Amino acid sequence: MRTRLGQLALVLLALPAVWQITLLLVTVARRFLYPYDLEWMEGGLLTHALRYMSGRDLYTPPTVDFVPYLYTPLYPALLAGVGKLVGLSYQLGRGVSIVSMLAVMALAATAILRERGATRWPALLGASASIGLFAATYPWVEGWYDLVRADTLFLAVALGGLVALRARRVALAAALLGLSFFVKQTGVLFVLAGAAVLVATAWRQLPLYTLVAGAIGGGGSFVYNRLSGGWFWTYVFSIHQQHDTNGDRFWKSFGNILFHFPAMTSVIAAGLALVAVATIRRRLSRPSAGFLYWTWMFACGCLVGALGWATQWAHFNSYIPAMTLGAIAAGCAVAAGAEAAGELFGAARVPVGVALAAALAAQLATQHWSPKKLIPTAADRQAGDRLVERLRVIDGEVLMPYHPWYAVLAGKQPFVHRMGILDVTYASPPSANKRSLPAQARHVKGLGEAISARRFAAIVLDKDAAQTFELPGLGEAYQLGARLSPGESPRSFSGAPTAPRVLLVPRQSRVSR
Repeated sequence: MRTRLGQLALVLLALPAVWQITLLLVTVARRFLYPYDLEWMEGGLLTHALRYMSGRDLYTPPTVDFVPYLYTPLYPALLAGVGKLVGLSYQLGRGVSIVSMLAVMALAATAILRERGATRWPALLGASASIGLFAATYPWVEGWYDLVRADTLFLAVALGGLVALRARRVALAAALLGLSFFVKQTGVLFVLAGAAVLVATAWRQLPLYTLVAGAIGGGGSFVYNRLSGGWFWTYVFSIHQQHDTNGDRFWKSFGNILFHFPAMTSVIAAGLALVAVATIRRRLSRPSAGFLYWTWMFACGCLVGALGWATQWAHFNSYIPAMTLGAIAAGCAVAAGAEAAGELFGAARVPVGVALAAALAAQLATQHWSPKKLIPTAADRQAGDRLVERLRVIDGEVLMPYHPWYAVLAGKQPFVHRMGILDVTYASPPSANKRSLPAQARHVKGLGEAISARRFAAIVLDKDAAQTFELPGLGEAYQLGARLSPGESPRSFSGAPTAPRVLLVPRQSRVSR
C-alpha cells in the first residue's frame, strides 16, 4: 500500500483505534489526581505499603490493626520502596499502574510488529487495532487499569515474560514469569503456559526455564514463607481455598470473553483457518508461528479469567489478561492472515489483510463509551475534604473498615480493611468439604474486644449495619451518630459502587452533627 490512496486507507482503518486510545488516556489523566478512593480497596493497598515502610511485614496473624489482602506482595513492596523517596499517596499507586498500562501497550505493539511478513502494513494495522481493543476494554472492566491495584503491574510483568519467551530469551522470560507470581498468584498459570510452548517447540530449553522460574517463584515463596512463620502461604493460598468457586460463573466466563468483542474472536478464527490451510499446503511462516503462539496464550488467558471470575467476590478485572492476549492474537491474525493469503492466492494478501483489519476497526468504531461516569467531579473532591476534616476533629481513634486510608489522611492510625475481615472470617458450608484452617487464621484478634470496649471514638461504615461475623458486638456497643449525605462522603468510580454512609459512636455518648 504505497500509493496515496492506500496510505489514506491505512489511516482510516487506524482511526477507530486512535479514538479508543485517546479516550483511555484522557480518562486516566483526569482520574490521576483524585485524592480519595476510586475503588474501595485502593486505600487498603496503601496501608499495605505503609506497613512495609514502617518495617512491619504483611503476613502476620490477623488482628484489628491489619489483615492483608490475599495477594502476593510485590506491588505494595514497590509502592513502599518508591514511597520512601517521594511519599506514599494515591498518585504514587496510580502512577505505577499507569506506567504499567503504557508498558502493556508498548509490549502489545512489539509482539505484533515483530511478526510481520513480507509487507509491514498488516502488522501496523494489527498493532493499532490491538492497542485499541485494550483501550476499549477499559470501561467494561470499570476503569481498572489505573487503580492502586496490582492488576496492571501483573499484566505488564507477565506480558513482558511472554514477549521474551517468543523471542527465545528463555532465562529472561522465566525470570519475569516467575516474578509475576509475586504480583498476582495467577502468574503461575502463565509459567505453565510458557513451559508447554517449550515442550512443543524447544524442549532442550525447558530445564533452564524450569530452573529460573522455579528458583524465583518457588524458591522465593519458600524463603518468604519461612521468614513469615508460615503466614505467607496461609494468606496467598490456604485462605483462598476456603472461598467458594461458582461453576456457573466459570463456564459463563468463556462467553463473556469471546463474545464481548465478536470481531476479535471472528478475526482470530479466520486467521486460524487461513494459517491452517497455508501450513498444510506450504509451510509455517514466521507470522503464522507468532499468531499461533499468541492464540495459545489467549486460550490460557481465557482459562485464567474464568478461574478468576468463578472465585467468590471476584470482579471483571479477572478478564483483563484474557482480553489483552486476545487483542494481541487478533492483531497477529491480521498479519498472519494476510501473509497466508499471499502464499496461497498471491494477490489476495491485500484484500484479506484489509478485510481482517476492517472487521476490527468496525468493532472499535461501535464501542461508544463516555469517560464521564468514571471521572470524579469537583463536588466529589469537596465531599472527601469534608469527610476527612470531620474525622480530623474527632477526639480519639476512628475505625473505617471500608476506607482505612481516609483515617491516615485525617492524621489517625489505620485499622483493618473490611476485605481482610471477610477473607478471614468467611466459612464455607460443611457440604463444601473445605480443608480446615487453624483457629488463629479464622479470627481477627482484638476486633470484637475493641468494639465491645468502645475503643473507637467513631466507626464509619458504607452500610447501615454490618453482619455480626464482620464487626461482632457492634449493635450493642455503638449507635448512630450521623448519616452522611452524598455531599459529605466521596464516591467510588470503579468496582463496587460504595461510599461512607453512617458514622457510629459509642452508646451513651454524642457527637456533634
